[in-house]
Amino acid sequence: MTPALKVGTCPCGSSRSGAGDDSVHREHHSEWAFGIPVPKNTAWSNRLVVVTSQSPIAWRRLTERVGRLPRREGGYDFNSWSHGGGEPEETLEHFRAYLLEADGHVVGYLAAHDSDRHRWWDLGERSRYGELVDSVRPRIDMIWVAETYRGHGIGRTLVNALADDSGCEVADVSWSTPVTDRGRQLALSLSPDGVWVS
Repeated sequence: MTPALKVGTCPCGSSRSGAGDDSVHREHHSEWAFGIPVPKNTAWSNRLVVVTSQSPIAWRRLTERVGRLPRREGGYDFNSWSHGGGEPEETLEHFRAYLLEADGHVVGYLAAHDSDRHRWWDLGERSRYGELVDSVRPRIDMIWVAETYRGHGIGRTLVNALADDSGCEVADVSWSTPVTDRGRQLALSLSPDGVWVS
């Protein structure tokens, strides 16, 4: 028997085996491309919802599910949202996620927490980070947008929501490193003089 040939990896992060039942890949690819359908047990008062580690479990589980999409696409070892199950908990770092809805799907996701270790970066490809500063700032852990909605300002909307919610300017938000090429482009469009990184 000849083993199945590995066709490659899909842009959604799933491997294409080229054989057998591919329903798992199809479902993941659909969620990656169009977002996760909004569950009936969540009431959206507007298009943007802030979920914390103390939110009802339905919201925390939805956020955990959305958090799996960038994990596979980016090849990360862990989910950027780890507060999906169990009892609500208060965290010193104020973990929170911003979910943006469009067309009945969650199409944008930003995970963040507060941190007190940052360095200034002028966003140059080869430039070094500045001196360590210990002021408390909101830190972006992950930004993800469904593939068909990319390039339509959703990332910008999410970062602005984080800054507004935190009572600071966009330039005061910190970005987790390493910053991807797409993240760097977004940061440049929001804060051309540079950003804080941690």
